Amino acid sequence: MSIMNKTIILTYADGRTETRTVCGNAIAASEIPDGVITLDFQPERFEAHVGDLGYFILPVCVSNHLGHGGLIYFRERSDLTTAMPYQTMPVYAVSRGNSGTLAIVTGMPLDYELVVEVARGRYRLFPRFHFNGSRPTEDISVIFIELGRGDADYSAIARRYRRYQLERGACIPLKERIKHNPVLRENVRSIGVRMRLAWKMVPPPVVEQTEANEPPVFTAITFERAEKILDELYRQGVRHASFCLVGWNKSGHDGRFPDLLPVEPMLGGEAGLRKLLRKAKHYGYLMGAHTNLTDSYTISKRLDRNKWLLDHNGEPVKGGQWGGGQSYFLCPEAALEYAHEDMRTLQDLGFHGVHYFDVLTMENPLPCYNPRHPLTRTEAGARRGDILELARRAMGAVASEGAMDFCIGSIDEILYSVFRISPENVEICDEFIPFWHLVYHGIVLYNSFGESINAMIKHDPELALKNEEFGGRPQAYFYAKFLSAGRAWMGEEDLICNNDEELQCSVKALKKAAEEYEKVWALQLEFMEDHKKIAEGIFETTYSNGVICRIDYHKKTKEYYNKKKTCLCYS
Repeated sequence: MSIMNKTIILTYADGRTETRTVCGNAIAASEIPDGVITLDFQPERFEAHVGDLGYFILPVCVSNHLGHGGLIYFRERSDLTTAMPYQTMPVYAVSRGNSGTLAIVTGMPLDYELVVEVARGRYRLFPRFHFNGSRPTEDISVIFIELGRGDADYSAIARRYRRYQLERGACIPLKERIKHNPVLRENVRSIGVRMRLAWKMVPPPVVEQTEANEPPVFTAITFERAEKILDELYRQGVRHASFCLVGWNKSGHDGRFPDLLPVEPMLGGEAGLRKLLRKAKHYGYLMGAHTNLTDSYTISKRLDRNKWLLDHNGEPVKGGQWGGGQSYFLCPEAALEYAHEDMRTLQDLGFHGVHYFDVLTMENPLPCYNPRHPLTRTEAGARRGDILELARRAMGAVASEGAMDFCIGSIDEILYSVFRISPENVEICDEFIPFWHLVYHGIVLYNSFGESINAMIKHDPELALKNEEFGGRPQAYFYAKFLSAGRAWMGEEDLICNNDEELQCSVKALKKAAEEYEKVWALQLEFMEDHKKIAEGIFETTYSNGVICRIDYHKKTKEYYNKKKTCLCYS
């Protein structure tokens, strides 16, 4: 780890700026003057000029809440400043061909945005820490790790961050975790199948809902119908499947959280759910539940408004508007109390599989200013980890929605690691790369993209190929599309079962995906060691056991082989 001179720029609430030069990798909170609202941390190592060899590496290269890793080459371009406020990992890097530097933000890792500046032929990459009018809650710290000897491309830098995470015990490889965890082992072996059973209209026609004005609940899959899906899947020969029930709870998906009970009567009630869960266990299938302890709705009977997350003005922090109406964020400290009760409920009902928390690893943790349970961002992230760990102990494995790594050691699976294959607002990015995947493949199970969900039935063959290029497991979703307006971010083509013919057709597609996955599932236990473009439209991904996955987008083919060029499987 190296120490270098750095320029810091302090910006005050009144608009003043102050520039200082510091030596060392940390700035004590006590050294930051009152009234500072942002601090730019600018080491010289992260400056370059147009025409220099190499590139910057960013863990997220889009300006929304989840996205691709990206490369920024030092080419001629117009002056610009781009800030990326959401980071899947607290890292950034520069590669200069034969050498490189990895930066890891270890102090205030959730309170900064990455800024890329291009001005008068000079590039600069740095973190900008935000204090939002408050005193910093911890020291700022960034450590720098030098890479050299010709091994400093983006794959090498990703491997180095993985090594850092493993050496400090932040996470444990799947290969180790499955040894004494039959639920997790079976989940790795299985294709993922989510079923959205019931929901209310989204966007909601009623924002603040009560029992008197609650919109109607639409039922897509009853528990009895879900049993028929299991019967048909088993009849067609699929022996490894990990199900997640979405919208089994009162009023369906996002219906009345944090309420779970009573089990939605229109689906068959508690008796129907218990019968379905018994059948899943009989077939050897995992079946977990989808719940949410980030959002809450005022229609909930269980809601205690004292558990809401409050902003610095003492106001409740609002989330999106979903089936239950306007959502309000729960403080993670208070949500942990609900989690204890929820796990007892799910165990009693008979759930046996991977428990799924919506949103939890998708959104940056927010500080809570509620005097009953105040939390910094870092503390809020830690409480989210506690919620995940509680579910893992109760159910065997736990999943969530997105790829943020603030509690990476407490998560077993994520629904998608990249929100969209083709992100927006990316004028700064020259090339998208599977940077997160190079770090965490073999540690966390994932499907790669929102759009690659249900890839087995979609007309674009590149969706499934892209998922495999990035190391993803196939993920199916009955009724993934549920919005009545707006973009269906998981795609327009959907798994459905409105009649027996549709059900059989959908299961047939699942069988094909399961057969393909059976050939390569063991690669989920290996690290992803290298990724590179061989030629335009041709990519290779190399795993720690020596297997190479070659994707040819021209021919729409995939090939798995070892270093001796022995073909392992082809389709």
